[in-house]
Amino acid sequence: MIQPRELALKILSDVEKNQAYLNISFQEKTEGKELSARDAAFLKELVYGVIKRKITLDYTISRFSSIKLKKLSAYILSILRMGLYQLFYMDRVPKSAAVNESVKLAGKYGHGASRGFVNAILRRAAAEGPAMPQQIDKIATLSVLYSHPEPLVAWYMKTFGERAEELLAENNETPPLSVRVNTLKTTQEALSERLLHEGIETKEGTLTTSALLFGGGSAQKHAAYNEGLFTFQDQSAQLAALALSPVPGDRVLDACAAPGGKTTHLAELMENRGEILALDLYEKRLASVLQTAGRLGLTIITTKAADASVYQTEKRFDKILADVPCSGLGVIRRRPDIKYKENITDFTELVAIQFAILENCAGLLKKGGELVYSTCTVNPAENEGVIEAFLRTHSDFSLMPVKNAMIKERAAGPLSTGMATVYPQKNGGDGFFIAKLKRNEA
Repeated sequence: MIQPRELALKILSDVEKNQAYLNISFQEKTEGKELSARDAAFLKELVYGVIKRKITLDYTISRFSSIKLKKLSAYILSILRMGLYQLFYMDRVPKSAAVNESVKLAGKYGHGASRGFVNAILRRAAAEGPAMPQQIDKIATLSVLYSHPEPLVAWYMKTFGERAEELLAENNETPPLSVRVNTLKTTQEALSERLLHEGIETKEGTLTTSALLFGGGSAQKHAAYNEGLFTFQDQSAQLAALALSPVPGDRVLDACAAPGGKTTHLAELMENRGEILALDLYEKRLASVLQTAGRLGLTIITTKAADASVYQTEKRFDKILADVPCSGLGVIRRRPDIKYKENITDFTELVAIQFAILENCAGLLKKGGELVYSTCTVNPAENEGVIEAFLRTHSDFSLMPVKNAMIKERAAGPLSTGMATVYPQKNGGDGFFIAKLKRNEA
């Protein structure tokens, strides 16, 4: 049976050598592997932690090693990062285990001298601690401290000023595991009690009354999940459907639907009565929408592979959700590999796509109908910038206050203006933006 450290090495090397997406590589390489709950938790923390802290770890390697990073094989570089992460960030791992297990992996995946090289670097790190930035400017210093590429750090500083460092730090926090209660089958209180009986402690969400935050356990393996009593969804993402607030009998368009979290939330709010058309560019991705809908007992969703920026139909919609493709800067806590995308701060193409989707969807809305535009980014250019540009050229639309009793005051206050960004926060939700628009009757 493969050990979690070796499995972590295979995933990290795949990301390093093949530029694989972290979440996809993790899923593919863990599928079918029989891991205990403890090993599974260790594996996920190690893999995601190494990616999260990669720049910080590499700085220490570069200070302690006479060999340049680019000269190291992907395996040895990943082994060093794994060893350092265990030494610096995983208190429950004995230092001797972090070093010795890394040396074993180096012997298996490196050449003759690899064991000694890895042993020397990690033993020095264990004795001296992480190398700290010295005599470099503020952008470079923050890059090392918070493990964000320098162009991204510069963008945060330019965009958020004094708040930049706080947001960089938040991106390295471990986000809470949030689920959405299926209100067609249960209540928040009843589900919390049910999960407690199954060994899972929960607490109420801080942003919505439809959210529960998990204190531990693997909920997906429990009966309540298979019975469709809940689905996994961050509580910030739950705000999108709640902001739109469809009612039973509505005809609703979810313009960018896959994997279906928001689509199924819309159906629950509609009490499974009415009509939802779920669009996505790729037919294959729409399968997950129907799969989730089936588990949750929802039958009003129809899917169609189509480009939301050009899709046309004669019949108009009462409500439209345009949860557009975005840079993902609000979900770095969950997807740390986002930080290392090439040209991460070039938003020109994304903004053009977002505007095109919004403009086309606006034309599919009935007079008097309502549209929610949302993203999982904190970038003003993709958020307020798109909405303001749209309103300048569409006088028949206006912002309208978001009102829903299921949205708690922490989010309800900012959304009362009709447009707000929720920033990543401890015990809170991911970074998310929502704007609610209404098409005037006249």
